[in-house]
Amino acid sequence: MSVVLSRRALAAVGMLVVGCGHVGAPASGARPSSPPTAARSYAPPARGNYGPEPEAKPTTLERTALDVARARLAGGGPPPRVSPALVLAARELAQRAADGDPDPLARSHLRAALAGALAFDPAPAAHLAVATPADAPRALVETLVTASATTHLGAGGAVRDGRAYLVLLLSRRTAALGPFPRDVAAGTTATLQGELLGLERPSVHVTSPSGLSHEIALPRASARRVFSAPVRLEASGRWLVEVVGNGPRGPEVAVLLTVSCGGAPLEDPAALADESDPDDPREAEARVVAALNATRRTHDLPPLEPAPALAAVARRHSEAMLARGVLAHVLPDSGSVGDRLRRARIAYARVAENVAKGGSALSAHRGAEESPAHRQNILSGEATQVGCGLARGRLPTGEPIVYLTEVFLLPVEDGSGDRMTPEARVREAIWRERARLRASPMVSDPSLDALAREAAREMLRHGEPKGERLGERALRLGRKLAAVDAFVATKASDATRSKNLADHRFRRVGVGVAIGESARYGNGLLWIAVVYTD
Repeated sequence: MSVVLSRRALAAVGMLVVGCGHVGAPASGARPSSPPTAARSYAPPARGNYGPEPEAKPTTLERTALDVARARLAGGGPPPRVSPALVLAARELAQRAADGDPDPLARSHLRAALAGALAFDPAPAAHLAVATPADAPRALVETLVTASATTHLGAGGAVRDGRAYLVLLLSRRTAALGPFPRDVAAGTTATLQGELLGLERPSVHVTSPSGLSHEIALPRASARRVFSAPVRLEASGRWLVEVVGNGPRGPEVAVLLTVSCGGAPLEDPAALADESDPDDPREAEARVVAALNATRRTHDLPPLEPAPALAAVARRHSEAMLARGVLAHVLPDSGSVGDRLRRARIAYARVAENVAKGGSALSAHRGAEESPAHRQNILSGEATQVGCGLARGRLPTGEPIVYLTEVFLLPVEDGSGDRMTPEARVREAIWRERARLRASPMVSDPSLDALAREAAREMLRHGEPKGERLGERALRLGRKLAAVDAFVATKASDATRSKNLADHRFRRVGVGVAIGESARYGNGLLWIAVVYTD
């Protein structure tokens, strides 16, 4: 009788995230008869660079599994291609299972196996079957979905005491990658280049051994799908290099590379084991918030404040992803995170979002932290609030699956809790900027204030930041010179983004601010009208 364990691992977005599934220990009948007492050493990493496929010759067991899986996944179309890199990675994971590892497909094991095999796939689904050698291949593919988007696959096997341990890795590749080194000396600069497939607008992100992440600027002349970026690997340690592309579902991770600088191990020695969640989903969400704030403390960043309204928006998106079985930032019936916040009437100055899936909420979050682009969101110096929401379900194999959404937000400076009115804060920002420019002080004119206030209300009512008539009205007051600025802003200081402020001919100013809801721009923004005269 066969025992089948299935796990869907690292699924990215993000913006993007990477989620990771959970797999339990094999049933008692699937364990080796004499588990090893010493640590096993696995095959040495494949030689070469990321990009080109390494050499790998599948065994008879592996070839049988590949043939059966390709036939099942073809679905009447072309079957997925066999990737030698995924074969090598799957083989290492199968050996871990045969050696009695209680969680052979753990997130850290999978990432290290992919790196050792020179596989650049960010989100392969991993399946494990334990059965007799004759039954294992078909037992493995029984759980596969025929309408799969898989483009590449690899199978790896190990046999012990008459039992076959067979791992299948499935990937949907969305990039072609040029050669990029996996093992480098400290201070190396390597060029990451390639082309997105089915995605566009590439961006490159890096996490250094310190745990900090940043984006590498691409040349403006870059093609819509082609990317080329110099990556400076100055410090010894484990680096993560990532390429993100954009498609109909929003940002997606297309490439994720682990780079050993100065002989560092490919597997993160500080990686935490996947953990199960508490039964109460709200407690599980709170643990995710605690985990991301712990990461922020490591880098001397203040904690993010949990926002129940954001959590409710995040929770609804996780439920929508679960219902569709799709990990994405953009769903047809929900739109982007900005669309969802506007429908919930939540104003924001800036917003970022991570989505992930895994066997638990915390496991999904740990996967997100491995993605440089998602880690940038977690370590944002701008966000002050966070909302985490999850949705729980089951895979066809019966294993638990959790979809997780994390929303990071910088709220609008609407003046709530501030003694100063929004108009007073705009004036203060204008005075400060005028002084910084060493221009003569301006006088606040009550007549101009009244005109600007009326213009701001008109802009909000019509939903357009236009103030043409304001200048005409100011001239009717007997002024010879007038200029107008109109803004839809998130903070009072946005009103200082004007060339008029530096004009020494202007001596008087009027300010008007309206706060309200706009179908086009969202809720709670500042509609600012400023008029300058002599």
